[in-house]
Amino acid sequence: MNMRTILSLAALVVSVSLVKADILSEVPKNAQDELAEGQLVVKSQDVQGDPWPRLMLYQVIDCPPNLLWNLFNDYSAAPSYTPNLISATVVATNPDGSKDVEYTVKVPIIQKATYTVRNTYSQKGSIRTVNWTLLKSPLAKSSDGSLRLEPYGDNQTLLCYTNLVVPITNLVAGLKGQALQEAKNTVRAIKTEAERRAAAPNSKS
Repeated sequence: MNMRTILSLAALVVSVSLVKADILSEVPKNAQDELAEGQLVVKSQDVQGDPWPRLMLYQVIDCPPNLLWNLFNDYSAAPSYTPNLISATVVATNPDGSKDVEYTVKVPIIQKATYTVRNTYSQKGSIRTVNWTLLKSPLAKSSDGSLRLEPYGDNQTLLCYTNLVVPITNLVAGLKGQALQEAKNTVRAIKTEAERRAAAPNSKS
């Protein structure tokens, strides 16, 4: 095998890996039609030693990626459309560009809880990502997740919302069904608000 052939094969491997790196390829083939029709597609992945699975929610949104990106970074507006969210405040902007954000949410029994996460922003090709890691919370030992965006269709965006929470007590661990419903509600709320902004006469992408 000569050097030209080796280089050609290497280029092919790289190109194939890049094709598979998009968000849409993560959605099972039999669910991609549902996604195209506007339905929310949910995947879960059991994590050894954790009581809750990692959740992955996929949703096509009728707005350009820039608008959705700006929406997610508009923390002061988040309580106006996010279920059970009382406030979202940036408490620190770090040298690497990441932000520490304090969220206060409504919760059963104790009425409300406040937690802080660190949001880190990145872009690789056409995919934009916000990764978050829990800094402190009265209800969880740890939590990490991400929101990823990529262009989809004509002036649309494919969103992937991922989250893994390790609850602090076994009592909370029994509420994983509620956690899934809250994740669905959050994604649907993002979709509704993004499409509302996109339809506004003075919307900017």
